[in-house]
Amino acid sequence: MMTTIEYTYVLLVNSFVHGRLPYENLKPDPVLRQILLSIPIRKVIFTNADKIHTVKVLRKLGLEDCFEGIICFETLNTNEENSSEDLTEINRSNIFNIVDHFSQSHPNTELPKTPVLCKPSESAMIRALSIAKINPQRTIFFEDSVRNIQAGKRIGLHTVLVGSSQRVKGADHALVSIHNIRAALPELWKEGEKSGDLLYSGKVAIETSVTA
Repeated sequence: MMTTIEYTYVLLVNSFVHGRLPYENLKPDPVLRQILLSIPIRKVIFTNADKIHTVKVLRKLGLEDCFEGIICFETLNTNEENSSEDLTEINRSNIFNIVDHFSQSHPNTELPKTPVLCKPSESAMIRALSIAKINPQRTIFFEDSVRNIQAGKRIGLHTVLVGSSQRVKGADHALVSIHNIRAALPELWKEGEKSGDLLYSGKVAIETSVTA
């Protein structure tokens, strides 16, 4: 796990970039909202973005109450003894300042190591599954990144590439639009507890990446 100094520095950079995204271009998506609310299984967001950005995007899309929880940058990159929910503010005095570092008369040229956990790292995915108490063999992973899809497949996830009609290596399904979930995967709406022979029987957790 990264130290407090390293963690704070990366988080601020993350927030700085996301804070300049054109959020005003995002509009509510009532169709997707209805689809998500109608799926009778767990739904969890797994994103490389920070929590502030993720929540802001969900609110703009009208999807903030469609998911059980969010696994984001903070979730994976806080100290193990702390949860992301406990991180309410950033101690700015502990931020590593790269400009000040090299303005010193005799700077140490070696920068702090920052072992950031994020997709497509398999370690990040395994940790996210562990945090959410999710079995990868009973999980469908929706993604718009081919690299993330392939990494997810390597750790045993069922994978759906969103934004393409062409399946790639590592993708079990390909959807041109996320709105096509019901047509492509009707079994998600079936009562899995009553049908033991369904591919995704029982409680299935969906990891969904939100990109703005």
